Amino acid sequence: MTYEAHNQNFKTEGNPQRLNTSDQNDFLEIERAFHDNYAKNLNWDQQLSEFLSYEETDVDFIEIEKHINKLLGNVGGKQILDIGSGFGNAALNMAKKGALVTSIDISPKLIEGCKCRAKKNNLNVNFQIMDATNLKFEDNTFDIILGIRTIHHLQDIGGFLLNAKRCLKPGGFLLIVEPQKYNPFVEFGRRYIKNREDDRTSTEHPLVPKDLRVMKNIFGNLEKQEYSFLSAACQVFKLMRWIKVYEFSSRTFSFIDRILWYLPFLRPLYWQVVIKCVKMD
Repeated sequence: MTYEAHNQNFKTEGNPQRLNTSDQNDFLEIERAFHDNYAKNLNWDQQLSEFLSYEETDVDFIEIEKHINKLLGNVGGKQILDIGSGFGNAALNMAKKGALVTSIDISPKLIEGCKCRAKKNNLNVNFQIMDATNLKFEDNTFDIILGIRTIHHLQDIGGFLLNAKRCLKPGGFLLIVEPQKYNPFVEFGRRYIKNREDDRTSTEHPLVPKDLRVMKNIFGNLEKQEYSFLSAACQVFKLMRWIKVYEFSSRTFSFIDRILWYLPFLRPLYWQVVIKCVKMD
């Protein structure tokens, strides 16, 4: 099935459609301005670590990093598209391992910083300013498309997924790490603790079960692993700088979370999810 035909079928099945051009431009401007401002607070001279995402040593974040690397496998010589350049950690580390990396972001300031960071580390990454819902690449270009905590900033997740599938080579895969919406502790924190306008954009939308169904509908397959249910509540101890309490409680609840994960009805309540979808045709 062609991309255009698949896109039409996707829209007629009751899935979200794109907003009009005016709304789309407003959305992009909000995201661009927020992340340009975010870029100003980053230390672009910071030494490159081996973390693909946040440089966190929390139990759950370390487990997520291990899982991402396991799913990525040997990236040497692979054509990889990194969605959401951010601080450049993912793109630069994959390039360091021999991947041929293109990395895009809506923020000119983030792209500017990432280019400087690549130069400082003598790494070659093709950083570009681009909207992930409107990918400017040929069909069947990439072996892997990676998005780490980026997709929930996109206006049209369905449109991105269709573009991602189009740009993947047959047998290639999409790998994303995202926050989910319904963790009660995170939602409480969003509403009553970290609820300043400069903490997040008004346009972001953590994933809900319907988004995962859309992914499976488009790719025909979906592999996922959730992390951090009860352990998400421990973030309050970190905010209060009760580090010893935080470390002990997060280890304890992470262990309990791994047991509770076997109850499928609880999985939408986990804070983080790692998803892999393979292009089968």
